[in-house]
Amino acid sequence: MSELVVGIDAGTTRVKALAVDLAGAVRAEAALPTPWERSGAEAQMDPDELIATVHSVLRLLLEAENWPADGQVIGIGVTSMAEAGVLIGPDGNAVAPAIAFHDPRGRADVIKQSIDRETFHGHVGMRLNNKPSVAKILWLQEHIAGAASATTYLSIAEWIVFRLGGEPVSEISLVSRTGLFDVVDRVPWQATLDLVGDLLPGRVTIAGEACGTATDVPEPMRGAALTATGMDHQSAAFACGAATTGALFDSMGTAEALLRFAPGPLPREELIRLAERDVAVLWSVIPDHVCVLGALVTGLSLERIRRLLGVESFEARADLAAHALDAEAGEVHLADVGHTGLSIVGVDDDATPAGLWRASVTHLVDLGQELLTFMEAASAPRQRTVLAGGWVHDAMVVQAKRSAIGEFEVSEVDEAGALGAAMFAAIAAGAMTRPNADAVPAWPGS
Repeated sequence: MSELVVGIDAGTTRVKALAVDLAGAVRAEAALPTPWERSGAEAQMDPDELIATVHSVLRLLLEAENWPADGQVIGIGVTSMAEAGVLIGPDGNAVAPAIAFHDPRGRADVIKQSIDRETFHGHVGMRLNNKPSVAKILWLQEHIAGAASATTYLSIAEWIVFRLGGEPVSEISLVSRTGLFDVVDRVPWQATLDLVGDLLPGRVTIAGEACGTATDVPEPMRGAALTATGMDHQSAAFACGAATTGALFDSMGTAEALLRFAPGPLPREELIRLAERDVAVLWSVIPDHVCVLGALVTGLSLERIRRLLGVESFEARADLAAHALDAEAGEVHLADVGHTGLSIVGVDDDATPAGLWRASVTHLVDLGQELLTFMEAASAPRQRTVLAGGWVHDAMVVQAKRSAIGEFEVSEVDEAGALGAAMFAAIAAGAMTRPNADAVPAWPGS
């Protein structure tokens, strides 16, 4: 029998899964689009359709060319985006759609009527706006028939684990993003529960902690230990060996996420300071540590500029970056960078595509460095820096990052979120030892 673990990453764009052997070799992979229904800036999905997508992805894993004929899955880990989640009725079924974390719908105004800004920031470690789950739950309870009958709220990864046969749990890094959890005292926060109802499961877990066995899965996966493995960025950091004390993990995908890991809890005053700049504090996937999380639209902005320049192929992208290393930025610079778009100013007769690329990369990296300096103002010295994501292959980005933050390691791990989930699955199954907070995880057969 070939023992395998499966990692599932329910992301914003795709639901991905990897089957990994205990030497750390990926034996099969599969993915399907996340089943969002979109209308302008709004995005929601049917929770049952999500489960159907997960089942399809698992079946595709079994059909992969390299799936071993004697393969048996001993652990399944699930990571996901945060803030999005599922309201569940007394019978265990979903009673409302899941709203995307970036969806503008929410009732932050209702929260503000009962809880002042600093009190909210100092307890939940998030900015008081429509992003925390509590604001979206309030909107659903007001607008969706049946939502008020919910007895439980599960984040996306927790919902998948539950529907695959596991227990309803609150994984600590995900529940830290709901606005329903006091991230200093590590208990549900009554002030926001009073607004929506007592919706959190009684058991709080950490990534790699077993929470049941798989039943509603294909035969070679039945009986596998199930675990909710937390927020996708943290799962990716774990796979890249960067979820350690004093580390900075810089994930440069469509969004850029800056993650610092440190012993917790942090003082409420520090939570308030960070939240005012929309920097979050949440519990980590490593025990007794917190993750300080800042986010930027670096990759999204670079994609917009790349498309504007008509640069599509891998070769053309590499050529643009190489020319940018020696180009003059001139007076070109970016302004008003945000989720909805950006402005380019200073384009004159001397402007070139390479110059625009250099100016854009430099400006966006500088924005990241400003945010990182703010994040680290009250932190212990950084011990190591790891970069990951598609943009680490752009020579101009690498040069600008090295100039801004000094030396760093580049992780070449593919599908890091799903791989981290698979590692935690191995821990849940008892096949891998959980590393201490200063150590990098190692596959038992490597």
